[in-house]
Amino acid sequence: MKMRLALAALLLTSTSAFAADLAPQAVEPVAPVVAPVYNWTGFYAGIHAGAAIGQGKIDHAKLNGTGFLGGVHAGYNAQFDGGWVVGLETDIDYSSVKKSKAVTDGDIVTRATLKNEWQGSTRARFGYAFDNILPYVTGGVAYGNVKTSIAGVGSKTDTRVGWTAGAGVEYAIDQNWIVRGEARYVDLGDKSSTFGGTRHKVKFNSTDLTLGVSYKF
Repeated sequence: MKMRLALAALLLTSTSAFAADLAPQAVEPVAPVVAPVYNWTGFYAGIHAGAAIGQGKIDHAKLNGTGFLGGVHAGYNAQFDGGWVVGLETDIDYSSVKKSKAVTDGDIVTRATLKNEWQGSTRARFGYAFDNILPYVTGGVAYGNVKTSIAGVGSKTDTRVGWTAGAGVEYAIDQNWIVRGEARYVDLGDKSSTFGGTRHKVKFNSTDLTLGVSYKF
């Protein structure tokens, strides 16, 4: 009898221990993984290239042409709470815009040529960041040269100051590398120049379409 009671007690004890092992254990909560939010604040520099669609005029003759545009840019962005980004950027570009056409100078038919060999600008930028995507508008001072020539008459090269405005979007690939697309209108104005003993009114503006890459320091 005593032996049976001892076996029964041992069996009950083992069963209770086994049941306790099968009971669900408390699980430590896992911290959620939060993706880092990109911060646009900092200095950056890069390169860009594309096309300049030039619209020029010598007196009453229109000389419109498209050429390559490419150069370097550098700037600084400051990002504020809420996603607003304000920045300042400067750039300098080589331009191959050139257009020639036959024109009438009095009773003489001759050839006029208009060239833009370089452009640059210093601009403010204003945008709103959606994490690593930044659409923006930009505008400021533009500068560049306009070279005018009329065969048999003469030529003149002017360095001009005007204005520029446009918009673009940037995408941060990682914390350092950024790609962009931008479209801007550049107006280098009207100017009267004297060459060959005659005053000629010369106008030049362009629409610049570029893609670029920047490195954020």
